[in-house]
Amino acid sequence: MQALQINPSEYHSRLKLDRSDIFSQDSWLSKSAVYELYQNSLYKWRYFPRQYTDSPAMTWGSLVDCIITSPEDFDEQFVTNPYDSFRTKAAKEWKDATLDSGKQIITPELLEQANAAVAVLTKKHKYAAAMIEKSASQVVLMQRVQHPASERTVGIKGLVDLAPEGEPFLMDLKTTRDFTAGGFAKTIAKFSYHIQGALYLQLWNATHPHDQRDRFQIMWQDSAAPYEVAITEIPATDLADGADMFNHLLGRIVRAAENEHWPMLFPKPVLLGRAAFGAYTDSDEVEGFTSI
Repeated sequence: MQALQINPSEYHSRLKLDRSDIFSQDSWLSKSAVYELYQNSLYKWRYFPRQYTDSPAMTWGSLVDCIITSPEDFDEQFVTNPYDSFRTKAAKEWKDATLDSGKQIITPELLEQANAAVAVLTKKHKYAAAMIEKSASQVVLMQRVQHPASERTVGIKGLVDLAPEGEPFLMDLKTTRDFTAGGFAKTIAKFSYHIQGALYLQLWNATHPHDQRDRFQIMWQDSAAPYEVAITEIPATDLADGADMFNHLLGRIVRAAENEHWPMLFPKPVLLGRAAFGAYTDSDEVEGFTSI
């Protein structure tokens, strides 16, 4: 299946996940959905999926990303707040109607700041500007794959921010409040971007046989002024680990769906060793004696 050029709102609305039937032709698994299983039970993954809510950081990241990669879709995703506050009835009704339409409300000041941040990416940081200039953006990747755990196929999807022409890598744009080398590493680990990179490369190579890529870079931007930019690359060993982890988690989901068995985290009694109790020793206990 070839890559399609659609905006982010269509990507999420058209390519949904059906947890009751992951083998459906209309069901699509993403890295985020599969990774939910990392710290959850199969039972929770199936019946109590994670609920995502907007935050100021997410709104900022989405705003910058939209201006950079799909400015033509700005009016479909954002609207500038014309009111000073939402205390009046008219303002409240406008806010409710806007949110119900799926759009995000931003202030003129926030839009001005986002445009300043975009200028750093597209004009002041030469490497970032060059990559953005020659990249296909918001590339939707879709593939049906057969996991060894089943004879049936499942749909896998991904949304690549930037695919620079003539380069051996794909790129993702991230905004961050911890603009340090250590911060980048922590964020990659926290959100498992090495899994995302591995999956996007796998999907890209499967759908672009004449344009194979094996590297994944992240374009970071400080979310605070002066909006500095840095480029990092995920090591090949970490990408390999990410691919293994994704396939492991996907296999667990596929086997559970095949058997219609979604167990809780602890379906049977667990015998805890003394080491487990020692981990919760009261702070007042010292060398086996308890203070009175």
